[in-house]
Amino acid sequence: MRFRFKSILSIIFLLIIGCASIGIGYLFYTEVIEAADIVVDGDLTINYINGDSFKYKGNTTIEFSVTNSSSEQRYYYIQLSDVYANGITYILKSSNNLEVSNELKSDIISEQIAIQGNETINYTLEFISEDESEYSGKLTVGLKKTDSNTFFETILKNNKISETKLTNFMENATLNEGLIQSQDDTGIAYYFRGAISNNNVSFGDFNWKIVKINGDGSVKLVLDGIIEEIGKYYEEDYDFSNSEINKTLNSWYETYLKDYSDYIAYYKFCNDVNKESDGTTFIAYNRIITNKIPTYICLGNLINTKIGLLTIDEVAMAGASTFGNQDYYLYNESIKTDYYTMSSAKMSNNLYYPFIINTNGAITYETNGTLLRGIRPVINIIKTAKVEGLGTAEEPYKIIMETK
Repeated sequence: MRFRFKSILSIIFLLIIGCASIGIGYLFYTEVIEAADIVVDGDLTINYINGDSFKYKGNTTIEFSVTNSSSEQRYYYIQLSDVYANGITYILKSSNNLEVSNELKSDIISEQIAIQGNETINYTLEFISEDESEYSGKLTVGLKKTDSNTFFETILKNNKISETKLTNFMENATLNEGLIQSQDDTGIAYYFRGAISNNNVSFGDFNWKIVKINGDGSVKLVLDGIIEEIGKYYEEDYDFSNSEINKTLNSWYETYLKDYSDYIAYYKFCNDVNKESDGTTFIAYNRIITNKIPTYICLGNLINTKIGLLTIDEVAMAGASTFGNQDYYLYNESIKTDYYTMSSAKMSNNLYYPFIINTNGAITYETNGTLLRGIRPVINIIKTAKVEGLGTAEEPYKIIMETK
């Protein structure tokens, strides 16, 4: 009888412990779910680890992740909304080495980010505050539908996105390295590198090559050749805004592209005229030649215009080096004259030496800007433009012109 009584007590005791454990576990489980806001949007699962709304003082870092549960490449956007802030900046970093920084405001950080099938990308969003003022807002990540035929969406649909390149910068890219994910001043960007065959565009009765999808969704094109009129870079002032080459470009634009201006975006071209402390070498020289680290983040002056030139960073990221390269897409055997970029290399005897691309496709910096050389225009197509075609030489992309 005593043994049976003890057994009953033991069973009751175990039931009490079990119920208590379940209760504690349930409480813990509820707390975890409340701390992390998980949203499923189509094939994407977004885990807002610190919640999708924020309200802080001082420097703070929050985290979130995006997972693609399908086997196909998908695209998503990252947006800040309902932001209340004054003098706050942010830095967004991802596990696949992307970094975007800007003023904290209601804005689309990027509207077209690629994620491979069965991939997870982790993010940190760091808020930087100079004081203890309060700031708040909402973070939204969602699946981007790619069922329209806007230019940048069509390019993304027709190309597999790579997160890494096959060759190092300032090594000749002689193979088709495809469309590579990067970042620029306006968000997540995608650039072509190497022997590309599907970045051809017919626009304004000229043939062009796609250089990149800009972070804001516009598409950068470079003329597949040089204009007939060779010109000098400058006479007195080598700042691009006041240069002779800018006057020539604008004259060519008025003659040949003005009728298509509705489809050409104003864009902030980068004119890198900042010097090193020695006063004769420009920072672009050390960045490209010495350190071999080109970037789409402008470290010079931003000039808002509808027509400009390639930067030396764009040429290097396309696949050029200081050695000739006849296999990357910027090389054109019909170009018989070296042509200017809008990036600065050095000063010597009070003469300005911009970076130049020679007829063999190589980066050079030994020609002063008062000499006559080729001019290769660059424009940017608006992000809402729609296209047809495949981007091949036989079926280049063509802007679908709206009838008025």
